[in-house]
Amino acid sequence: MKKTLMIIYCLLWFVGAANAQVEISPISKSALLPAYPISVGWDHTTALVFASKVVSVDRGHGHIMAKVEEKAPNLLLLKAGQRSFKTTNLHVVTADARLYHFRVSYDESLARSSINMARQQLLSWKELQLRDFALPAKELEQTGEAVLSMDPFLNRTRRQYRMRFGLQGIYQQQGLLFFKLQVENRSRLAFVPESLVFTITDKKQAKHASVREEPLDALLQQWENSPGVPGHGQNTLVVALPQFTLSDKKQLEIQLDEKNGDRNLRLKVRGRDILKTRNLTDVQPETK
Repeated sequence: MKKTLMIIYCLLWFVGAANAQVEISPISKSALLPAYPISVGWDHTTALVFASKVVSVDRGHGHIMAKVEEKAPNLLLLKAGQRSFKTTNLHVVTADARLYHFRVSYDESLARSSINMARQQLLSWKELQLRDFALPAKELEQTGEAVLSMDPFLNRTRRQYRMRFGLQGIYQQQGLLFFKLQVENRSRLAFVPESLVFTITDKKQAKHASVREEPLDALLQQWENSPGVPGHGQNTLVVALPQFTLSDKKQLEIQLDEKNGDRNLRLKVRGRDILKTRNLTDVQPETK
């Protein structure tokens, strides 16, 4: 019996000594998601409007009532289920693979009862000074406008649902790639976009082969006219991404989904197309 206890003690000592040597790095501040402060009340509803439909809502506690509007899935309605509850958090995931973090407190003020999160993101982009690139946010928008006026030199096109989705050109400046895309609608029904996603994937080598996906975050998404395409019309947009290249085993997939519809457009771009990128040397920032 004593011998067994001695063996157990030695094993515990070795495990403890091993664990004591493991160093756990603290979480970097830059890795923390900022929390948007919002308030909800007992006698009024707080409305959050997102750029894409809401697919998941996680509440810190049950004193917050949350409802996704059935006819407008990008609209989240919040209300207090108890008066003067303790401040908590809320996480929302949208269809464009974005996670939003909110700090929710109780307040009967109507000052912030309707918030357009899509507009909030746009304002954040305008105030953003890109850390890893030499292109300021204002010049980023001006470059996007210049790309919209460029003549097309690529012809990567996909036709679906009486729609034509095509890549007309790729341009580079100061570590960024600008993709010029055109959407043509050959039906009477207007096309209203819900989300635009860029993803790098492995090409399938076999029928049951697994495919790895790497989503890319757009730094700019700029339509020539208001977002969408009217019936029997067309529209052009520019998307800016950090510079990258692709091997022969990978491809870029561009997916433009329709809001409240199934005309989801997909376009595949090869690595050789990326290498045809042209320089932008004539774009100069405006001076006042």
